[in-house]
Amino acid sequence: MRAARGWKLPVLLAGVLLLGVVLWGVWLVVRTSTDLAAAADDARTLQDAVTDGDDAAADAALASLQDHAASAAGRTDGPLWSVMTWTPFVGDDLEGVRAVSAVLDDLAQDGLAPLVETAGNLETLSPRDGRVDLEAVAALQEPVARGNEAFQRAVAELDEHDSEGYVGVVRDQYREVVSEVGRAARVLDSADRAAQVMPSMLGADGPRQYLLIFQNNAEIRAGGGLPGSAALVTAVDGKIDLTRQVAGSSFGMTDEPVLPLTDAEDEIWNRQLGTYFLDANFTPDFPRSAELWQARWEQEYEPVDGVLAIDPVTLSYVLGAVGPIDVPGGPRLTQSNLVDELLHQVYLRFDEPSAQDAYFEAAAATTFDALASGGGNPRLLIEALARGVDEGRVKLHSFDETEQSVVAGTRIAGELVTDPSDENPQVGVYLNDTTGAKMSYFLRHEVHVTATSCARGEQRLSGRAYLLSDAPENAADLPSYITGAGRYGIEPGKQLVSVQIIGPVGGEIDDVMFNDEPYIAAPTVDLDGRPVLTVLAFLDPGFTADIRWTMTSGRGQPGDVVVDTTAGVEPDDLSSTVTSACRP
Repeated sequence: MRAARGWKLPVLLAGVLLLGVVLWGVWLVVRTSTDLAAAADDARTLQDAVTDGDDAAADAALASLQDHAASAAGRTDGPLWSVMTWTPFVGDDLEGVRAVSAVLDDLAQDGLAPLVETAGNLETLSPRDGRVDLEAVAALQEPVARGNEAFQRAVAELDEHDSEGYVGVVRDQYREVVSEVGRAARVLDSADRAAQVMPSMLGADGPRQYLLIFQNNAEIRAGGGLPGSAALVTAVDGKIDLTRQVAGSSFGMTDEPVLPLTDAEDEIWNRQLGTYFLDANFTPDFPRSAELWQARWEQEYEPVDGVLAIDPVTLSYVLGAVGPIDVPGGPRLTQSNLVDELLHQVYLRFDEPSAQDAYFEAAAATTFDALASGGGNPRLLIEALARGVDEGRVKLHSFDETEQSVVAGTRIAGELVTDPSDENPQVGVYLNDTTGAKMSYFLRHEVHVTATSCARGEQRLSGRAYLLSDAPENAADLPSYITGAGRYGIEPGKQLVSVQIIGPVGGEIDDVMFNDEPYIAAPTVDLDGRPVLTVLAFLDPGFTADIRWTMTSGRGQPGDVVVDTTAGVEPDDLSSTVTSACRP
């Protein structure tokens, strides 16, 4: 009996010790969860304070965020937490919590601090009498670069972990963190690159001239919208001026393409891509559109050093920062009514295209003047332009190779990716109006792609695109400039949309269905290694076109799938990134 009692005490002590470890572990988890929740609240407070320009509140929120993030990182970095990550069922989740804690701590200490300091000096970027202080821009380069580096590290760290095995709540929260950090990283990467090239592009090294294209989403193009208005912007030592405005239609049709077209371009979009200024963005590849616009502009006017494109949806975001503007011939333009006024009401108000063009040019000039005068909230203005870039509505191309090399690969560059070494399959679905009218104001579309299987780095993909005509039943009674009046064989009130489905480099497209019926399409065309298939969608008012297809990626493309599509009239980002089927 005494022998039996002899082993009970060690076992009891071991049990007590184990219970203590378990309770300590539970306490760690609870406290870490509390710290992370508090850090999330601090981050929201920090964002609001920065947006409001409250520097004191921003500093306080950052300090609190740093404390809570450091506390969570410290608790999850110890030996006990490491042991707990091996626990069945919850070990993966605890590893995810540790990753988030470490990333948040790194961002709070090294990433956000320089950005918060920079945010306090954003007013120095506002133009004064049409001039941007280039020294102020240069002063932002180092802190923005530091912040960008920290966020890129965060993205890389989070990408190392697969959240698929996490429990529901942890998985959802982890993916939300990944999404938010990824979005911030993209914006910061663009800001970092912009800070590098802004001084030279704004004329620090000599005068610059840029072609500014206003894209009209009411007549949709793969690259955005019909280039209804073009303007020349000059920049000298930070001083910017709008010096010439012309209607896009004034260029007319040339006998021959302004630049030689490839056989693939001619087959997909025909000669109008190169002969008609208004159709140069039939291609979704913005650098190509920029070259074609430059060539045509220089046939009529002066040389240009680059091309910048923007659409009315982005201008509406800008008005949210600079405030309403008054344009002769119409009501006061605000963030809420600008898109409707510029893309629809103007055609109801003015019968003559010349009057419409004059109104567009006045609206563009007035908005430009509001920006150049330095009015409005600079923080909101940066957010507005960043949103336009993120949604694919703002695009930039410089004909200076050094500057373009900095911009290349970002959302603002608007490139059609054709690099065979890219591990991420690229899928594009782009829309071109062939009605010859302004019925795209009523066009709505969505694109969904799913990665269904993976074999030897080659993915099988399933795609679906919905196109809806939201036009009223009596759309045929709208003015002829909106309906097209049947000039190109499309009955008034209806739309004909050319949909280009572009598969990954080295991939294939097959099994195309249109509203559950097999679609007999022309053979795919090879565009620099990417298969292109065109589907024509006739849309009556209220009609929905449901286009489905399957495709394969090229070999050696195991990464997440990047899906790009044309920006529409509604304020939304229709592009997306889809989880790879090759992930374990």
